[in-house]
Amino acid sequence: MRKIGSSVRIEPTLERDNGYFENLGGGLRFMMSGRCGIYYCLEDILPADRKRVAYVPRYTCETVLAPFAKAGYQLRFYGVDRDMRCRFDSAALDEISVLSLCGYFGFCSYDRDFVRACRERGVVIFEDVTHSLFTDGGIDPLCDYAAGSFRKWMGVSCGGFALKRGGDFAAEPLPPHPRHLELRRAYLEPAGDERFWEGEMLLRQIFDSYGGDPQSEYTMRHADLDRLRRRRRENYAALLAGIPAEPRGFRPVFPVLPEGTVPCNFTVYADVRDHFQAYLAERGIRSTTFWPVGPLVSLAGCPEEQYIYDHVVSIPCGQWLDGEDMAYTASALAAYEPPSGG
Repeated sequence: MRKIGSSVRIEPTLERDNGYFENLGGGLRFMMSGRCGIYYCLEDILPADRKRVAYVPRYTCETVLAPFAKAGYQLRFYGVDRDMRCRFDSAALDEISVLSLCGYFGFCSYDRDFVRACRERGVVIFEDVTHSLFTDGGIDPLCDYAAGSFRKWMGVSCGGFALKRGGDFAAEPLPPHPRHLELRRAYLEPAGDERFWEGEMLLRQIFDSYGGDPQSEYTMRHADLDRLRRRRRENYAALLAGIPAEPRGFRPVFPVLPEGTVPCNFTVYADVRDHFQAYLAERGIRSTTFWPVGPLVSLAGCPEEQYIYDHVVSIPCGQWLDGEDMAYTASALAAYEPPSGG
């Protein structure tokens, strides 16, 4: 049976620099992880921020909100609909001091006019770009700060970075945390998957403004990103083309792949998620739920976001997978039958 895994792989590197970071502009620091990058940005914002109210998405990972909480920010949430479009409220403009953006799974569908209105009011624009690293326009041109991680895209020990446009950061990052770095390096070794959660749970306890390591920086600077972009788009398109127009028991969240969009996963809504994931696992296809509801999020009176959290499933379309992998996955998806009454 073919195995379609979601674990990232060590990325081949080129001799030449890929130019990704030189094209970003502004102050740049390499960080131990994405959440360390978020916290590092917030530490730079804090001295001039008297309100300290962040406008954040209700559908997000708890590890994205944790840096805001650690930095002492009050959180105000905006909605996200089932098409993963952000639902901003203009009434928030006078209350917030930081707007946090995200282009879900590589698809940037938030309201750019609202971003501009925030900028005009002096609200700091921060973007978590982990999902949209390789999408054209995946870093909003108006953002003041951005942070992201290559860890979801390729095998690196420290995949984070932080960006400040219009200047440089006031302080240098801390050295990487030695134990977490040790666990991440062990995870990337053959048969090292069991070390992932040990390292992840440690990071949730100790994250701070930890910087990255030279080996990871080299990988990120020298990875073949043209190949990554091309293969991910080809794999996503193959899955879209290989499933029925009206599949049974699930549907793609993003049924159209726009030009320039580079997906990080093939993400669907499953009517009966446990049954759907078990069906895929029986066929060697590993799926992931992004994300469980975090402790800082309340879904009372929020049916759209509740639906997302209850039904979302991500299927791998990484650059290490080939056309046969995608044909196998699409065939399995096309043959899926939901449980009776599901």
